[in-house]
Amino acid sequence: MNPEWTYFLILGVSLSYPLAQSFEKRVYMYRKFPFIFPGILITGIIYLVWDVWFTEIGIWGFNSNYTQDIHLFGLPLEEWLFFLVVPYSCIFLYEVLRLFVKRFHYPHTARWILLILSLAGIGSLPFLYGKTYTFTTVSFTTLMLLLQLVQKTYRTWFSGFLITYLLSLVPFMVVNGILTALPVVWYNNAENLGLRIYTVPVEDFIYLMGLLLAAINIYQLMLHRYASPSLREKMNLDQVTGF
Repeated sequence: MNPEWTYFLILGVSLSYPLAQSFEKRVYMYRKFPFIFPGILITGIIYLVWDVWFTEIGIWGFNSNYTQDIHLFGLPLEEWLFFLVVPYSCIFLYEVLRLFVKRFHYPHTARWILLILSLAGIGSLPFLYGKTYTFTTVSFTTLMLLLQLVQKTYRTWFSGFLITYLLSLVPFMVVNGILTALPVVWYNNAENLGLRIYTVPVEDFIYLMGLLLAAINIYQLMLHRYASPSLREKMNLDQVTGF
């Protein structure tokens, strides 16, 4: 295989199963497309602007040996697709878990986790100044966490998000492990903490949380506002289980 297809192939494999199962009648993903894609697109725009900026100033970059020679605003085509494939795959996982996990809502536990994570993010920021990737990633993700407190999403879907996020770390570690080991993506360690799990910077895990929080937050808002009564009933949107 030509190594230039590496990044594209990784994304294709990541998307293949969620996309193939999107028309499975129990999951109903195909009926949720109008609610899923606004969140992915809005979040993707934010992250792509961020990506373009960081690539331009050398916070990270891409190895052209492993990407197609198609670029837009300095980013390879595969990086644009990344912000479609990863959120969609994780929202698919979220919906599968919603279907099969009986106890998906833990509002009281979720509230405490939100508070702890938010305070940890705020408290760490003064110590991260000067590490551009770390500081911006923690800032954005903390902002998303605080937004969940304001919206009180811990009453409905945040605990389900946490379960999804934790399970998504397994495929994320595989995908990012390959991307950073080759490397398809390189990082300027002067702009991060220099701490890695295998070859993946610890900031990437916080980066993923912010990305998924934003996308799923918009998805949930769209569902609760615009979903038909029949779809709401099938998804048990109003069902909340305490802990």
